[in-house]
Amino acid sequence: MSLSHNSVNAAGGTKRRVLVVDDEPTLRLGFSYALTDRDTHVDTASTGRQALDRIKEHTYDIIILDLRMPDIDGLGVLETLRLSGNLVPIVLCSAALTIGAALRAIQHRVPDFLLKPIRPTDLRDVVEFILNPPDSPLSHAMRAARAGKMETAIQHLLGEAEHDRTCAAWVEVLDAVLRPPDDVESPDAVKGLSSLGLLAFRSSKPL
Repeated sequence: MSLSHNSVNAAGGTKRRVLVVDDEPTLRLGFSYALTDRDTHVDTASTGRQALDRIKEHTYDIIILDLRMPDIDGLGVLETLRLSGNLVPIVLCSAALTIGAALRAIQHRVPDFLLKPIRPTDLRDVVEFILNPPDSPLSHAMRAARAGKMETAIQHLLGEAEHDRTCAAWVEVLDAVLRPPDDVESPDAVKGLSSLGLLAFRSSKPL
């Protein structure tokens, strides 16, 4: 895979490269505008198949991936990449995240979600959260989950779970991922989770 000629910033350093995959032209344009700066180059793809072609041509630091697309959906793209050994960080975007989709994504080392509609500040901050992680229990847990270390991720969260709903939700979901496949696919796999919105990244910064 190769880097394009526009992957060098003004200071002579290498730009980070982001791929935005969404079948909505307005969202692709908005996401690209929100993320592009002197240190970030953004490519876009309108279908899952086009995204896989882009990934064959270039190396990406992170992918922003729509869940629902007309040809190959986001989970299909994700699973194709993981089967090929590509472990690039991915943020899965959805207007209606289901527990089944969330569990499948996490099993493939994608614990990072954005729920549509997405604010530009959330988009920028989730990229920073992944590529320049803060020193926090949740960040350490998500980094472990991206590495496929679910038990380690749970250990990072246990101290916070008693008083933090988001951490408690993540403990429950990660525990479900560790169960046998038949249990994970059961509708009752995560009984106590009141809202999948607790799993989604939300910036604390104002617009």
